[in-house]
Amino acid sequence: MPVLHFTTHIEGSDETIFALIADLTGYDRWLPRSNAFGAVTKISQVPVGLGTTYVDKGPSGTMHGSVVDYRPPTHIAFQQSMPVKLLLLTGMLDLHIRYTLEPGGQTTQVNRDVSFYLPGVLKLAEPIIVTTVRRESQRLLLLMKRYVETQAGVGDQLSG
Repeated sequence: MPVLHFTTHIEGSDETIFALIADLTGYDRWLPRSNAFGAVTKISQVPVGLGTTYVDKGPSGTMHGSVVDYRPPTHIAFQQSMPVKLLLLTGMLDLHIRYTLEPGGQTTQVNRDVSFYLPGVLKLAEPIIVTTVRRESQRLLLLMKRYVETQAGVGDQLSG
């Protein structure tokens, strides 16, 4: 099972960043659609917590997900699965996304670990999945950083 690790430092509190990640209803405010991400829908409970389920509809298909770890403000994890078809072969893609937030003064280190499992011969698609996960994770962290740091700047301007 490949595990991909991504890290960024964001000028903002772990509470602010955790709230942004956990607010599945608000992803459209900061995360535009891409080739991998469409929209989060059918959220089972708001506010989100351990066991919350949702549907992530994207151009590649529909993923059914759930929150499998929820420890504010430093740990949140999601499990998602989606049927995959490669020629005549079918199976389930299981994806695990874990965020660990490490506060450090004015900034927070955001770690995003993504692992996935493809059964049997569908493992042939692993390089495609790795490339997609890498591209989308880097995009997501960049947009998260921009959003949090822009919002912090707006808040500073309003209070100043």
